[in-house]
Amino acid sequence: MSREEKRPKWWRRFWPQAIIACLVLIVALCILYLLRYTDLLQLFSGILLVFVVIPLTYAIWHIQTKYQHSKAVHVMNKLAFILGGAFIAFPLTMFAIIFTILATGATEPFSSLGPWLTIILLLVVPMTIGALIGYLVGKRRNYRPFI
Repeated sequence: MSREEKRPKWWRRFWPQAIIACLVLIVALCILYLLRYTDLLQLFSGILLVFVVIPLTYAIWHIQTKYQHSKAVHVMNKLAFILGGAFIAFPLTMFAIIFTILATGATEPFSSLGPWLTIILLLVVPMTIGALIGYLVGKRRNYRPFI
């Protein structure tokens, strides 16, 4: 059996995509440097970050494909979908509230609600709804990661 036949199918798709993505990022960093949007330190740190991201992405992809059928990975993916939805809901809610306040010109929009009701409306409700949406998205995908 040759070396090419031992490699899984995802291996042949991963490396060309990773190399192309890294080359595009490095070219974009160099263009930004030449246009004076970044300095030399940011150029080198960006290129270093690109070369750190390659092995990290490979490691995550390898672990996900090798141990995908494990019960622990399934529970971890379920937890990631739920927490991901909850933590994405918080900045979206804050952005919507700040946008609304700036658009309407309200100086104290939540002063009549009181502090506890304001905290519940701004933190608990959006994060609960986000967790529910994350759960439903994960359930629809059978808790498979997006990688």
